[in-house]
Amino acid sequence: MTIEVVEFLQGLQNGFMDFFFNFVSFIGEKYFYIAVISYIYWIYDKRLGEIMGMSLAFSAVTNNIIKEAVGAERPYQKYPDRATNFRPGSSTGHSFPSGHVQNFTSIVFGAYYKIKKRWMFYTALTLSILMMLSRMYLGVHFLEDVVVSLILGITIGFTVNKLYVKFDKDIDKLYKIFVIILVVLSPLLFILKDNDFFTGMGLFYGFILAMIFERKYVNFSHDIPLIKKVTRYVIGVILLLVLQIGLGKIFSMIYGESISLENIFDFIRYFLVAFVAFGVYPYIFKKYNF
Repeated sequence: MTIEVVEFLQGLQNGFMDFFFNFVSFIGEKYFYIAVISYIYWIYDKRLGEIMGMSLAFSAVTNNIIKEAVGAERPYQKYPDRATNFRPGSSTGHSFPSGHVQNFTSIVFGAYYKIKKRWMFYTALTLSILMMLSRMYLGVHFLEDVVVSLILGITIGFTVNKLYVKFDKDIDKLYKIFVIILVVLSPLLFILKDNDFFTGMGLFYGFILAMIFERKYVNFSHDIPLIKKVTRYVIGVILLLVLQIGLGKIFSMIYGESISLENIFDFIRYFLVAFVAFGVYPYIFKKYNF
């Protein structure tokens, strides 16, 4: 284990570095994803939004399957006298591989493979490296965790994009492939216990069912005036945040201390957020013309 790298980075600790790397870590978390992927999907490029959403779902699911299989401890757990956890709220589950790095990398490189611009490559690479450094600086991952996650994230972003290119003229067939993958993975809901796996599967179910629904019953357009785009985005983000935060508080009062019930309700919550974002809300803003 490369605890020396974590120690070196944490040896640089000061107020600015704490703020900077906590901020970098934040852009690899759910609220930032809601803001960015929603904008891409509703306002900028529907297909790119789908690629980013599915890259996130694939990454979240595969990451947590590997995590449970390996069961590695985090630096602050394995070496409590040598590493400090500076972001406990974002260090659930096992250490290998890093969910933050893998998920973030899969999204930004998924975007790069779609956009195919040099500036996007350098942006994706720079931000991914910063994410790797942040997770080690914060004491929640080893070097091998983040390096493998970088490779996995790039691979997932590339693969999802290639699938969309291959089935560009038969997107319904691609959706059927996603459904088959979902069915194959679903029995793991009765085997794995990690909460992050349940949230990832909730996203997967929500995104794919919403995309099928949107294609069949909505088929919204980005060709609207700027003021409507702003209205669409602001209302939508508020709606998703209310769902994400509000349902979390309501559900927590129901499941209490039960880990198994927490997993079930978090699966439902993330499913609803994804389904509303990619399906229900587009139906609403198309129907009411905003």
